[in-house]
Amino acid sequence: MSKSTSRLEITSNDTKFKDDDYETGSDILESLTPYLEPNKIIYDPFYCNGTVIEEWKKLGFDCINEKKDAFDREHPEFDYMISNIPFTFKKKCLELALELDKPFMLLMPIHAMGSKWIKKYFNNLQFIIPNGRQQFLKGGEQTNKCWFDTMWVCGGMNLPQTIIKL
Repeated sequence: MSKSTSRLEITSNDTKFKDDDYETGSDILESLTPYLEPNKIIYDPFYCNGTVIEEWKKLGFDCINEKKDAFDREHPEFDYMISNIPFTFKKKCLELALELDKPFMLLMPIHAMGSKWIKKYFNNLQFIIPNGRQQFLKGGEQTNKCWFDTMWVCGGMNLPQTIIKL
């Protein structure tokens, strides 16, 4: 597999995955803050255009988000891995989060919960389901509402319930 730092450039078997470069605004990230300890470092290994650093800063958190290949790099020290992942690599992103063995929250389409590949991890996962469909940033601009529902797939977060509906 050819690897790259940008979601637009990620290729697999010579297939180019486009339109996988949406970023999460502070309004979406703010819904996660009740489950985070203050003064902790957030790591988002999936670089898009770096605006997530500023979005977390608005909420009082430091975020590491570098233009490096998330799957082939040495990872920095961090407290939480939180990312709006490239959806074309859902399984691989979850496996990376589990491998890093730190608390994580990964945004995925809600239909991933019913996927065959995720079921083997269920005993180690919790889920946060947003209230309504989310709006994302594309090229720094707010998009219209997403056409599908999303959820946060969480691990090691010690949430009060297995499924939290916001």
